[in-house]
Amino acid sequence: MTKFRSLCASIALGFAVLAVAAPANGETMSYDVTFSANTFQVGAGSDPAPVDPVTGEFKITLDPSVSVVNDTADISLVSLNIALGSALSYTYDPAADAPFAAGTLRVGGVYDGADSIQFDPSTNDFWLQITNFTTAPAFEQLGYTQTSVSDDNLFYTINQTGSVNVTPLVAAPEPTSLCLASFGLAVLGVSSRRRKVIRL
Repeated sequence: MTKFRSLCASIALGFAVLAVAAPANGETMSYDVTFSANTFQVGAGSDPAPVDPVTGEFKITLDPSVSVVNDTADISLVSLNIALGSALSYTYDPAADAPFAAGTLRVGGVYDGADSIQFDPSTNDFWLQITNFTTAPAFEQLGYTQTSVSDDNLFYTINQTGSVNVTPLVAAPEPTSLCLASFGLAVLGVSSRRRKVIRL
């Protein structure tokens, strides 16, 4: 009975160490996002859209319960087949933020903010809107402007003519967490060995 209690106590200690070793990342989550938009309408200028479809990919880290405006630190561009003349940024609000629905992610350059673009005169910029980003992501709209087309041009999608794929990324454990986890397993292993008792 004493050996059983000792073993139970050792196992509890081992799991406690493992629990401490697990990363505590709260609500923050990272995602890989790919998107494609097509069938662009002309919003300004007389030229047709020079690129159709517009495709891209970015990685983003956010807490779905926190509002963020024009954040450039937690988003990185992987690819984009139109020119972008600034850093990539995003704006997100878990509550309704008129005219956007609750949980809409807006991505774009920082020249005029992630929500909009300056097109008169034109810039190398775009906006992308993804509704229900952390629950059921859906493509809403993409618009863009390019200096290589003219001094005044704007192209945008209507009726959700595009698609988006959002993949959650699992963070790799930190080296410290791995060491603590190994220590916890070692404690379990040592305590489960049967002890030899010498009696006189």
